Amino acid sequence: MTHSLLTHTAYSTRLGSLALIGTTTSFADLSISERQQVLQGWRDARLPLFRKLFRSLAALLTQTWVRLSPTLGNVLAYPRVPLNHNFGEGFPFKFLQFPPSDTPVKASPETIETDIVLVGSGCTGAVAASMLADAGLSVLVVDKSYYYSPKHLPMSEVDAARNLFANGGVTCSDDGLMNLVAGSCWGGGGTVNWSASLHLQGYVREAWRASSGIPYFTSAAFQNDMDAVCEVMGVGTQYIEHNFGNKQLLEGARKLGMNGKAVPQNTGGAAHSCGYCTLGCGSCGKKGPTETWLPNAARKGAQFIEGFEVEEVIYEGKDAAGNRKATGVRGLWTSRDSNSGTSGTDRYTRPVVIKAKHGVVISAGAMHTPLLLKRSGITNPHVGRHLHLHPVSFCGAKFDQDTHPWDGSILTSVVNDFENQDGQGHGVKMEATTMIPGLWIPFYASFWEDALKWKTFAAEMRNSCGYISLARDEGEGRVYPDPADKSQKRMMYSYKVSKKDKKHIAKGLLAFAKILYVQGAREIFVSVPGIPSFVRTEQQTTNDDGVNNADFQAWLTHLERLVEVGHPAEAQYASAHQMGSARMGSSKYTSAVDPNGQVWGTNGLYVVDTSVFPQASGVNPMVTGMGVARGLARGIAERATTGKDTGRAKL
Repeated sequence: MTHSLLTHTAYSTRLGSLALIGTTTSFADLSISERQQVLQGWRDARLPLFRKLFRSLAALLTQTWVRLSPTLGNVLAYPRVPLNHNFGEGFPFKFLQFPPSDTPVKASPETIETDIVLVGSGCTGAVAASMLADAGLSVLVVDKSYYYSPKHLPMSEVDAARNLFANGGVTCSDDGLMNLVAGSCWGGGGTVNWSASLHLQGYVREAWRASSGIPYFTSAAFQNDMDAVCEVMGVGTQYIEHNFGNKQLLEGARKLGMNGKAVPQNTGGAAHSCGYCTLGCGSCGKKGPTETWLPNAARKGAQFIEGFEVEEVIYEGKDAAGNRKATGVRGLWTSRDSNSGTSGTDRYTRPVVIKAKHGVVISAGAMHTPLLLKRSGITNPHVGRHLHLHPVSFCGAKFDQDTHPWDGSILTSVVNDFENQDGQGHGVKMEATTMIPGLWIPFYASFWEDALKWKTFAAEMRNSCGYISLARDEGEGRVYPDPADKSQKRMMYSYKVSKKDKKHIAKGLLAFAKILYVQGAREIFVSVPGIPSFVRTEQQTTNDDGVNNADFQAWLTHLERLVEVGHPAEAQYASAHQMGSARMGSSKYTSAVDPNGQVWGTNGLYVVDTSVFPQASGVNPMVTGMGVARGLARGIAERATTGKDTGRAKL
C-alpha cells in the first residue's frame, strides 16, 4: 500500500512519468488503453522494480474495484446479507467512559485500580478474562478497537476492512509478497474467523514439548483445557450442512482415495450456514468471544474499556529475585463520537493509567504483543522473533452451474493427506476458503491482462469455488516497530516462505487440481504467477479416465514443477494465522516467556495469546490458543488468589 502511494506520487510528475512510463504525460492523463499497455509492460518487464510496481498496483486497484463496483454485486447476484438472515440479540456490553479533561493544554490522566488488567479482547484474552474473573479477581479488559453489536453485522466489505480488520484489511510484508489478514475489533479474530475448531495434532504436541521443554503440551491438562473451551463454544460436527465448495472437496477426495473429513464448528451445537462470518456474525450463531467468554467474564464482574491503546507497561520496584514488578499500564483512550460512532469529528482523547494489583496480562496478538513488550522496555532477543504465519496459496475452479459460493458455512471440510510431508510434522492442510468477493477475487490479481478479461473473470465467480493450501511452516519471520514511527506502535514484519514450505504448498495445489478435475470443473486455476489455467474441452466432459486425461496430465506438469523447485520468487502468499513471536520455553536463552506465560526478567507481566506458541500449530489456531490461555490463566489466578509466588514452575 505504502509502496503504491509513493509510486503514485512519482508517476504524477513529468519527471517521474518519464522514468516509470516513458512519457512526460502523467499516468492519470493517459487513455485507458495506454494505461493498460503501461501495466502490461510492467508485468512483463525484466527489471524486478517494474514487476513489483505491477503487483502492488494490481492488488490495490483490483481490490478497490471489487469492493466499490456498483455493478459487480448485481452481476454476481451477491446478496448484501446471507439468505434467511436473522439478527441475534447479542450481549449488552457496557464500557467505561471518561469525561474530557478539564485541562485542555495537558490532559490529566484518569486513574483506575483493579486486580488484573488484560490487554486484548480476542479469543485468548476472552478466555483468560473469564477464568480470572471466575476466580474472584477484579478484571479490567481493554482493547484499542471497538465493539459492534449484531445489528451492525455482517458489515459491507468496505466497512469491515475499516472497522473489523487491522490496517484496512491487509498488511503486507517488507517485500510485499505476504498479505496478512488480522482482526482488530472487540472480540478480535474470534469476530471475523470462520468457525474452524480443530485440536492440535499429537505429533505437533510432542514437537512443542521437545522444543520448549514444557511437559504441559503432552499432558492430560492440555487436552482438558482444549475440551473445556470447545464445550463452552458448543463445538461439533453433527449439524454441519456442507455448501457446494466443501462438498466438492470431500467427494473429490473420496474418489481419489484421500482422507477428507468434516471440520468441527464453534456454533453452539446448532446448524449455522453463514458464509459471511468473516464480516462479523450478526446472527450470533458463531459462538466467539463476544457470545461466550466475554459475557461470562462480565457476569462475574469483569469491566471493559474499548478504544484504549496501551502505550506501555508500568513497573514499580523489584521482587526478591531482582525481577521488575509489573503494576499496570499507561495509555490513551479515544471516545466515540456524539452518534456513538467512530468516524465523527467530535471525538476526544484522555490519558488513562490502570493500576493492577496482581499484574498485567497481554493478549494483543502475535503481531502487536511484541511491540508492546518492546515499548515497555523488554529487551529479550526472542521478542518479535520466530514468527510463524501458516502461508497459503489459493486454488479455484469454475463449474458450468451457478455455485452460489458465498452461501453456506465457509470452512467445514479438510483433507489431511499432506500435513506431514517431511516426517517432522511439516506439510499442508487442504481447506475451503471464504468466498466473499472482495476477499477472494483480489488474490488472483496476477491473472490481470486487461480490464475486460479481469472483469469477465470476476463476473464468473458465481460459478466458482475456492480453496487454500495451508502450510505448517518450518520457516520463520520477525515482527518489529516501524523505525520511522517514534511511538513504536506501527507494526512491520519480514517473512519469506522457505523453499521446503513452498514445495509443501505446491503439493496441496496439485492435489486440489486433481480433486476438482474429477469433480468436473470446467476451469482450474491457482494463485501462482506463470501458471496458466486449465480449461476443459468438450471432449473431456466425462471422467471415465479419472485424472489420466492426456491434456490434464500435460497441464499438471506445471504444478509438478512447483513441487520439485517451489513457487517462483515473486509468488504471493496470504496469512490469517499469526503465532510464535513471544514464544514460551523453559529457558530465557531460548524463549521470551516462561512456562507460566510470564515474561522473563519480570514479575506479574504475562503473555497469553498465540505469541507463546513454541512453533507453528499446523491447524487453525483458535482452539489451541484458547486451550493454552485457559491453562495459563489458571496458573495466574492461583498465584494471585493464594498470595503465593509459585515461581516459574511448569504448568
